[in-house]
Amino acid sequence: MQSNRNQGRKKRCSLEDIKILDLSTQVPGPYCSMLLADLGAEVIKIETTDNVGDQTRLLPDLFNNVNRNKKSICLNLKSSKAKKIFYQMAEKADVIIEGFRPGVCKKLNIDYPVIRKINSHILYCSITGYGQEGPYRGKPGHDINYLGYSGILSLEGDLNEYSKMPAIPLADLAGSMYAAVSILAALIQRDKTGIGQYMDVSMTAAVFSLMGASISAGFLDKKGNESLYIPHYGIFKTRDDKFLTLGIVHEEHFWKNLCSVIEMGDLAVLDLFNRIARREEITARLQNSFMTMNLDEWIKILNDADIPCGPVYNIEESYADPQIVHRKSFFEMDHAIEGKMKLRAFPVNFSEFTTKQDPPPSIPGMHTKDIMHKLGYSEEEICELVKENVVK
Repeated sequence: MQSNRNQGRKKRCSLEDIKILDLSTQVPGPYCSMLLADLGAEVIKIETTDNVGDQTRLLPDLFNNVNRNKKSICLNLKSSKAKKIFYQMAEKADVIIEGFRPGVCKKLNIDYPVIRKINSHILYCSITGYGQEGPYRGKPGHDINYLGYSGILSLEGDLNEYSKMPAIPLADLAGSMYAAVSILAALIQRDKTGIGQYMDVSMTAAVFSLMGASISAGFLDKKGNESLYIPHYGIFKTRDDKFLTLGIVHEEHFWKNLCSVIEMGDLAVLDLFNRIARREEITARLQNSFMTMNLDEWIKILNDADIPCGPVYNIEESYADPQIVHRKSFFEMDHAIEGKMKLRAFPVNFSEFTTKQDPPPSIPGMHTKDIMHKLGYSEEEICELVKENVVK
């Protein structure tokens, strides 16, 4: 009966009544606010009044992939008039996200204690490298620094190989996602209590938390450095100079299946720790075997044997994968400057609501006039504020 009632009904977005002001730049804050915008929140991106706005605009592909579904206004927050505009916006907002170094928002007089006096229900989230307190609170940093502190880089193999650096900003994204989860939790609590709150997100702490899911780290106290590598969990080259991923961790049935199709039956009786101890031997035998056939041939053999495996795609190949296509994991849209773009979609399919897929703001301040008009400013007042470099 439930499905019949829902049939033909237009799905709404989950967060479409939530208003978010996003003061952040780069990746952590914008990725967080984009996730919430995908879910329907109205996100207003606050950029500077210089010619650049968010510095990430200098990297259009990156900017567009973390800023869809947002409106942009440019405010010079060093100006008292711009602060007044921000306060007007904050009065009606549900969430504020910022990514400045600790102390900057206080200096600008837009920090949580100030905004709480304007809007007692506000949820205020700060995303920084190390957190608001502690010996590193004022220390500059980027993703690679946070990864180093977390211990995760020590698990990447030979640190002399530059290619061992993660290809995506893991700490930035960990901070983004913990921030998004925290904001959603705070929204639920506010619905119950009516109380706003402050959230202090540390990217170092976020990626350090992810280390709890590391299989390699779990072996450290048992076998030492040699045990960091499981021989049947990795990347192997095939005869046609392509690469295969093999994803056997601890599962004995997968290991036995592999031994049966790759002619390593003499090793099938080894338990995990003995396999780790004989890593070099097993890795060499696997690599030699995989070099005897092409990638597609191995994928078929391993799939038929129910062994976790897959190809190593380049970016374009990943878009063409039938599972990616079936899930509609990306969508295309027209951009005023970049032309046709492919953007990766929100990765969850919901039965009861939909997600948004609107383009990112093509220029800084693209929606300044619309936002200012909604705040009650006349066209003449807006033009005067533009001349004074208060807004853009």
